[in-house]
Amino acid sequence: MKKFFLTFFSALIATSALIGAPKAVVFDWGNVIAFDDRSVVVDFMCGSLQISETEFEAANLDKRKAVKAGKSDIDFWCDFAKQKGVQLPNDWAQKYTAALKASVGADPDMYLLIDQLKKNEIRVGLLSNINDRYTTLIRDFGFYEPFDPCLLSCEIGLEKPNPKVYELLLERMHLSPEEIVFVDDKVENVEAAKEMGIDAILFESEPKLKGELIKRGILEHEST
Repeated sequence: MKKFFLTFFSALIATSALIGAPKAVVFDWGNVIAFDDRSVVVDFMCGSLQISETEFEAANLDKRKAVKAGKSDIDFWCDFAKQKGVQLPNDWAQKYTAALKASVGADPDMYLLIDQLKKNEIRVGLLSNINDRYTTLIRDFGFYEPFDPCLLSCEIGLEKPNPKVYELLLERMHLSPEEIVFVDDKVENVEAAKEMGIDAILFESEPKLKGELIKRGILEHEST
């Protein structure tokens, strides 16, 4: 009889832990998933166009206006080079695109972590304060593809730490607050999530985040 009750309570505890275990991890973008480095593009442009950083910044403002008017950024820079008498190599557009992609600074270790969470049947979402110009760049490179939902302030019309942002997150995920772990690098965003009942982690580094996820039972210890 004693053995029966021990088995019964062990199963009950295990079931309770399973029910209460987080079902999703929602990440912030900047300084969590990616660490953008604009200098990659600036250095590339200054070198290939043979201009100073000051000249680039001035031309870049004109480029933004041209893009809003419907011109592609590559066409703008090619025309700019012609006006400067600079002959660009045939593969310049590809190198420019590669520089843009590198400047996004997407952390491969974080994407490996995302893959591991998905293998463990943990849903992965994104909740980011970001402008539409940068959003287009990130989306074009496919960096948003692993996230569902992908809630971006420029598209939903709300920014963290507004409580309505977290209400929308819960609505889109169809999960209760205790079923979500939210990861952000800003204290105010983490605290706002906690006030909604969401388990939130202040991001410091990928290894520390892994440790926190292991504590919550949604990531396994790595074998040594």
